[in-house]
Formats: sequence, structure tokens, C-alpha cells
Amino acid sequence: MEAYKIDDLVGIYEEDGSVKCRDCMKEEDWEGLRKENIITMGDIERLDDWLFCDYCEKKL
Repeated sequence: MEAYKIDDLVGIYEEDGSVKCRDCMKEEDWEGLRKENIITMGDIERLDDWLFCDYCEKKL
């Protein structure tokens, strides 16, 4: 299992498939983190497309 550092986290995928950036995450989002929901900077670099936060519309 790959370990993640909190500093590497740039956002999460929510249950409904929406994206939430680190700045928009609330306390309950941090408590419910799961490996499959985490978006890291490495994930962003490997994607062919950009990801945007569905809350503030900032590019991840």
C-alpha cells in the first residue's frame, strides 16, 4: 500500500464524482479520507486533462 503525505494532497474525489480542492475541504472531509478519494500532485501530473474544483472552480 502506497503511503501519502498530507502535503501531497491537492484535493479529493467526492462520492458523487465531483472534485474538491484542498482549500475547499472541510474538517469532515479530512476525517473521511480514503486512498481511492485522494488526489495528489503526482496524479495531476499523470492526467491528460486538467482537474478543476467543483466548488471554487480553481484549477488543481
